[in-house]
Amino acid sequence: MLINRLRDLAVKRGGLAGRYTAVSVLNVVNHQILLNLANSGWGWSGGRANVFAAVISAVPAYYLSRQWVWKVQGTHSVRNEIAPFWILSLLGLLVSTVLAESADRLFEAWYWVAGASLLGYFIVWVAKFVVLDRLFNRAAERGRAADESAAAGSAA
Repeated sequence: MLINRLRDLAVKRGGLAGRYTAVSVLNVVNHQILLNLANSGWGWSGGRANVFAAVISAVPAYYLSRQWVWKVQGTHSVRNEIAPFWILSLLGLLVSTVLAESADRLFEAWYWVAGASLLGYFIVWVAKFVVLDRLFNRAAERGRAADESAAAGSAA
């Protein structure tokens, strides 16, 4: 069922999925640079370094997702956009941090920490797309409806 849903999304929303993937790749690059800096450069534990990297890299990921991927304009909704984005980001953070900390304790090498962190985020990545697609599409539709209403009001 999930495979069919993903196939439908790829066919119907290929451009959207491509933009989401591009933002995700940029976010992964930002995250991995910060993770490696904090873990290897500053000597922080894998878990602590992962939290730092996730919090910093999530900010541009939110703005790019909202404005470029789903093309939402106007005011930000805490309930319909910001809270769900951060909840899903925190879920990814939780899973990746547990895996990054475990890898750090088991292998004590930055590349295992980085790989474990990536695996944790990937586990949550697809679900995040499906949820954000619904929420940001609704926000974009509300914004278009408000623009049309304002245009109709000024034309009258």
